[in-house]
Amino acid sequence: MSAADDLDAYFSDFYLRIYAHSDPADDAAEALAAARLAKAAPEHEVLDVGCGFGRHCVPLAEAGYRVTGVDRSQTLLDEARRRAGSQRWPKFARADYRELPFADDRFDAALNLFSLGYQEDANVLAETRRVLKPGGRLVLESQHRDQLVRTWQDNDWRLVGEGRLLLERRTFDPVEGVTQTIQTLIEAGGERESRPTTARIYTASELVALLRAAGFDEVKCWGGYEHEPFTPDSRLVVVATA
Repeated sequence: MSAADDLDAYFSDFYLRIYAHSDPADDAAEALAAARLAKAAPEHEVLDVGCGFGRHCVPLAEAGYRVTGVDRSQTLLDEARRRAGSQRWPKFARADYRELPFADDRFDAALNLFSLGYQEDANVLAETRRVLKPGGRLVLESQHRDQLVRTWQDNDWRLVGEGRLLLERRTFDPVEGVTQTIQTLIEAGGERESRPTTARIYTASELVALLRAAGFDEVKCWGGYEHEPFTPDSRLVVVATA
């Protein structure tokens, strides 16, 4: 299978069985904090790049934001639409993040929360910059290399929704900065299913350089959504101004 085929196989019902059981209150709090960091007001148009099953764009819409979610997975978009119900917002679009189906300077703000590292990220960021209005902000969260190295485990397991067991086997190429992970889901009845993923993990400085090359004028790194300082052990939340 190609890398694109691996992505499509992973971001599917398999992904939903692992991650769709997140706490709605936590998801809403994170989404609203990201919107505040982007200086987005409820009347603004906000783009959620890699919206997945809607865990951020749906609560943003419920809070009054005019949010559009874009994702490459039809399965995840179907779940996002189900969660959104009949409300007017959010809107959804299926698209490659490297070729966003929107006009230049359309959005007041954009979010990319853990959707970087899977495609040609320079193109993804340049497209996000293109559709942002001048002065609009991108809020991006990603795992970073310092944190990855400090917490690295070759193997791990945890329980996920409905009695499933998730096993993870990982390798890391320190020269390329690439992780390869095989996730295996074991259902309560014993059925097993595995999917591989490959992701590029950036240092903060690499990510800042990518954003500046994509045309963002000001880039700041934080350790959280409340302007906590960025450290090797903290989260990496980046605010980039178009």
